[in-house]
Formats: sequence, C-alpha cells, structure tokens
Amino acid sequence: MLNKTLGIIVTILLLFSGCKDEDSTLPAPKQLISFSILKGDNQGKIANDVEASIQESVITLPLDKYDDLKSLVAIFEYNGKSVTVNGVEQESGITSNDYSQPLVFTVEAEDGSKQQYTVKVTLNDTSVLSAFRFLKKNNTFLAADVSSSIGEGSIIPLVNFSQSELIPTFTTNAVKVLVNDVEQKSGMTKNDFSSPVTYQFIMPNGETYQYTVKAEFLLSAIPELTITTADPSISEIPSKDYYLDATLTVSGKGVYEDYTGKTEVKGRGNSTWGYPKKPYRLKLDKKTEVCGFGKAKNYVLLANHLDPTLMLNSVAFKIGRLLELPFTNHAIPVDVVLNGKYKGSYLLTEQIEVKENRVDLDENNSVMWELDSYFDEEQKFKSTTFKLPVMVKDPDLTTEQFEYWKKDFNIFETQFAKEPLEGNTYVDLIDIESVAKYLITFNLVHNMEINHPKSIFLHKEGNGKYVMGPIWDFDWAYDYEGTNKHFGRYNTPLFSSSMGGVGTAFFERFLKDSRVKAIYKKTWQDFKNNKLDALLQYVDDYAAMLKPSVERNSTLWDNTKSFNTKVGELRNWLKNRANYIDSEVSRL
Repeated sequence: MLNKTLGIIVTILLLFSGCKDEDSTLPAPKQLISFSILKGDNQGKIANDVEASIQESVITLPLDKYDDLKSLVAIFEYNGKSVTVNGVEQESGITSNDYSQPLVFTVEAEDGSKQQYTVKVTLNDTSVLSAFRFLKKNNTFLAADVSSSIGEGSIIPLVNFSQSELIPTFTTNAVKVLVNDVEQKSGMTKNDFSSPVTYQFIMPNGETYQYTVKAEFLLSAIPELTITTADPSISEIPSKDYYLDATLTVSGKGVYEDYTGKTEVKGRGNSTWGYPKKPYRLKLDKKTEVCGFGKAKNYVLLANHLDPTLMLNSVAFKIGRLLELPFTNHAIPVDVVLNGKYKGSYLLTEQIEVKENRVDLDENNSVMWELDSYFDEEQKFKSTTFKLPVMVKDPDLTTEQFEYWKKDFNIFETQFAKEPLEGNTYVDLIDIESVAKYLITFNLVHNMEINHPKSIFLHKEGNGKYVMGPIWDFDWAYDYEGTNKHFGRYNTPLFSSSMGGVGTAFFERFLKDSRVKAIYKKTWQDFKNNKLDALLQYVDDYAAMLKPSVERNSTLWDNTKSFNTKVGELRNWLKNRANYIDSEVSRL
C-alpha cells in the first residue's frame, strides 16, 4: 500500500514538473502586428495612405516615387515592451524616420529578447498628372466635357474651343500647382489659353515638372491678308525663284492683332506652283507674330487648289498634334488679297525651318533632311544602302558640316539595313516612337508620297537620335494619288512597290521590326479609342468655321463648290480608313 501511495505522489510531482518546464520555454512576445503611413499624419509628404505588408521579418512599404521619404511618421501595433530604430524608441503616430535610407525596426520583449524587421520600400511608378479636363459645369459655353491628351511635358485638349478663358479640372498628386507663380486650384482657377499656358507641378519630394497646355480655337471670323507689291499693277506673283518687295497688311477681324509691315513675296511649291491658284512664300523684314504664330520671318500660304474641303492639310496636322509628333505645324485659314484683287481662301502656316518657334533645334549643331525624289536642292546625295534622295532642308551647312552629316546619315542607314533586324542597334540612332507615329499619320490619311519619297522630313540635334518630322504636304493624300479623286478607296495599303519609289523599301522595313510594331499597335489603339472622335469633331468644327471663306473662294474656284458634300465624304472616309487600319493592326 505504501509503494502504491508513493507511486501516485511521484507521478503527480512529475506532472507538475513537466508543466513547469513547458511554461518556462514559451518565448516572450515581440512582434509587429500592423504598420502603416497615413496621409493625414504626413501632410504634403505622401500622395495616399499606405499600408505595409509584414511577412516574417520584412516590412514591405509601397510608396509613390514622388513621395517625400525623408521624414515620415508611421502608425504601428506590436506585442512587446518597446520598438526602436537605431536605438531610438519609436512612438506610433509621433516618431518620424527617413525612409530613403535602410531602416530596421527592433521589437524588444519583456525578457529582453528581440525581433528585427527590415523595411523594404517599393516605389510605384505613378504619373505626375493623371487627368486634365475642361468640365461643362465650370465652362458654361462648352457643349460637353472635354478631355485632354497628356504627353511628356504637353497637354492637348481634344476639341477646339470658341472662347479662350477656361477653367481646367486636373488630377495630380502635386502639393502645389503654379502658372506664372500663381497657385492653381483644380476646377476653380481660370486662365487665358489663347497662347500656350505652362503649368508647374511641385511634387511632395520637391521635384518640379512642367506641362504646357496647347489649345486650339475656332475662328469667329477669317483673317484677311493683303499683299501689295512695289509694282501694284501686277495681278500675279511671277516666279518662285526670286522675291518681290511688298507690304503685308493683316486684318485680324477681332480674332488676331492687326499688322502692317514690309515683306518679300515669291511663289513656292513643286507641282502646286503649276496650278492656277498659286501658293506663296512670305519673308518679313523682321521677326513678327502673325495671326498667333510664334515670332518668325518666314510664313507659307498654301493654296489648297486640289482640295475640295480646304482642310486636308489641316486635318493631317491635327492628327500629328494629337499623336504629339514633334514640331507639327499649326495652320489657320485666311483670305488673301494681292494688289487689291481677291485670290481665294488660303492656309497660313509655318515655314519648315530650323528656327525658334519652328523646328527649334541648335542651328549650329543640327540638321534637317528632306527625302524627296525631286532632288532639286544644292546640297544633296543618294544614300549608300537604300539610295534615298537626301537633301539638306535646313540650316545652311558648310561643306565640312554637310560631309559630316552625310556620313552620319549613311552610318544610321547602313546599320538599319543589317540583318537580323531583331535586336539591331539601329534603334540607338533613330527614335522609333516618332517613326511609328509618323507612319500612323501617313497611313490614316493614305499619303502614298512616302513611297517615292516626297516631302519627307527628319531631323537630328547633336549626338541625339534622328526624329521623324515635321509632316508636310497632303494635297495628294486621301486616295488622290493614282485616282485623281479624293475620298474613294479607303482600304488600300500605304506601301506600294508598284510605284517604283525607293521610299517603300526603307519605310516598310520598320514595320518588320517587332519593337516598332509593338509601339505602332499600342499607339494606334490609343488613338482609335481616345482621339479619333476628337479628330472627327475637329472636321465638323473646322467646316463650320470655314464656311464663309469657302463661299467667297467658290466665286473664283470650282473645287469648293461641293464643299458640304465633300466634308461629309472626308468624315466618312476617315472613319472607314480607321476601321481598315484596325484590321491591319490585328495582323501585326
């Protein structure tokens, strides 16, 4: 009986002893439970509330790349006695830290044991500006809300406006937005957009970004340009080879400032100079802002003699601007009078030249080439591989400079011709995004002159890449070439080897490169989904604005007598052409 009793006592003691040992091995709590950084605790420093994920000993903190990381206050929950960073005790919602540097949070338990957590900051690649709109509720003259195309440093509203005083609504994570040092409030601050307006966005980390808004406006009246030559008895400019002295008078019709000054005038163009309605080139005696264009001496008056809508060039330029092709021309319709005689409705636009307010490059360290089968400039050569007719458009080059740039172009072209195309480093020598946008523009308006080539421009500054543009000359586009009729077939490919031009092989090759095809496809889909409607609206608005000038033009020239019908054909043709390009893109 005694042994039995002793056995029971020993068993109980062992049980108690086992429980005591088990309790003594439990770790003291030392754990981070949650970790976040809130916008309300960090005013002007972060764009949004941020909640970290905690996995084992790593705190992953997803911040914005424009956030100010240098002094942020975190909120956290933990089990333990204390939390420290580099020996400094942390208090939730109060203590700030520099998260641009490596950080380790240490949680200490009551028994002195510790658990460390390493902060891993990931930076989200967000945009400075995610939306820039003009809402009808803030701009009562608008028929509907207007969105904008936001590119690198530029904002282009997707319709034309009838008034220039506008209130924009924008979405940004900037802590401050300025125009000429005046703070801007979204949906509240009005600006005059009759000329480009530059917005400064100051981000939480102190970085500043600029976006320039370039709005276009419908004319309430068509300006009139009167050219009076030194001999006022002549009824037409006699030559494109030499200038005549003249006076230019601009009647802005309350839309633009009036102007009178000295100019020189001559004819211009290749085939267009042979038409009855002559195009002109103006060379003012001093740099002047004419009809809202940036100050310059040289201007062009396009006759649009073949164009039944007087807007084919304008529509192509609009496509270029919507695609943000560099240095795309602007153009406005004007009525032209020569020595007291009305000459018709013309298109006033910039001269393509390397100058400020034009193709704005360093004149001492740049070149603009023109690829043109007329091959009629003094400085010219046939390229090594593709035998392209390459001419200097601007600036004037010395013989030494010409030889340098000639060699430079041939180096690019020779590299471009090498196989295999995939992985070819020619992409380091030309901006393939500009190539894709250039080809989309020419495809949408079906300008087959790229096959010859004719009036094809590209430029380069210093050691940079070649960039396509500016775009130019669309009289023979819209299915005119080969048919002598605009707006016929809409489903004809852009490239045609049957035309026998060396431009075909050169430009078609780009679309054999998967890198260019990817950009082309993405850019086209964005244009079709987000900008085509704006282009069609532009056609409608332009036609309504142009109507009085067309009626006057039709008293002299037969091409615009079916204006309304032809505008409708243009609009439908563009829609059909866009659907055709969709089918092309689906096969890329």
